[in-house]
Amino acid sequence: MIDSLHNYTDIDFHAEGAFSTIYRGRPTPPSPLSALYSEVALKVSNPSTQRAPHSPILESRILQTLRHKHVIPLLSAFYDDSDLVVVMPYMSLHFTGDVVTDSATRATIVRDITSAIAFLHNQGLIHRDIKPQNILLASKSGPAFLSDFGTAWVPATTSLSHVSLDSQGDSYLKRLQADIEPVNAKVTDVGTGPYRAPELLFGYPAYTESIDLWSWGCVIAELWHGKHLFDDQNRESSEISLVNAIFRKLGTPDLQQWPEANRFSAFVHIQFIRHPPQPFDQMLPNAPQEVIEVIAGLLRYESRQRIAAEKLLDMKYLL
Repeated sequence: MIDSLHNYTDIDFHAEGAFSTIYRGRPTPPSPLSALYSEVALKVSNPSTQRAPHSPILESRILQTLRHKHVIPLLSAFYDDSDLVVVMPYMSLHFTGDVVTDSATRATIVRDITSAIAFLHNQGLIHRDIKPQNILLASKSGPAFLSDFGTAWVPATTSLSHVSLDSQGDSYLKRLQADIEPVNAKVTDVGTGPYRAPELLFGYPAYTESIDLWSWGCVIAELWHGKHLFDDQNRESSEISLVNAIFRKLGTPDLQQWPEANRFSAFVHIQFIRHPPQPFDQMLPNAPQEVIEVIAGLLRYESRQRIAAEKLLDMKYLL
């Protein structure tokens, strides 16, 4: 059955993003979704007005192809005039410390999302915007789902399922992946403020999936910190203010601690104030030791030293 907005009722505004609007609605017969879901989320965007790294068409392809029990499922995708509508299960809760207060539940949800990240990384995909708002919860006790793949990067060698949209979408995807974001020249203006990895802040285009690991470490730390671990005190969210926020907490690194920074001209030519590192148990006094071990393994300057998601699943906190 070809889906359309006629198959949904009680459509109401839910949230506004920079490049999309999300509504909640009820699927009605003849839609088969009406027998399975009382409410769904309708993510509406216009592909023709978006440029890399934003791609709702790519997002629909990813969700159609890379299915995992902790990745938000794609229920349907269709055009309404020039707008692309992506239909997903509706969930109103996000993974924040005030929503999930129980330590055991936090550990379960961290494992859920870590398994999703490991799955995506094994496929060569980089999410590029891991943050609490993109981790949806079916209830306060879970399960949890990783969502919002609108800025994800996929290698050109990955075969994605075809979602019946139009030929314009196909040509857009080919141009996006082949011409705009080759593996060593990716867009660096990705991610959200305090969750962005330091290599992004220094404009390094050959970054890897390790940027997701840094973001995930920031999210986990925030559960026990009660606010952003790398808090931009001036609320500027500029690269330099965020870099300084990181250096104030983790210490100002040198090239011996952070060899890959030798490729960052800004790091090499700017003399930063020398800050000593703060111990994680002082930054996060309420966090259990096994949680601190996870966070410390993820928040490492040298991206190759961050603990891979697959290995993270074997750490004590997630067993």
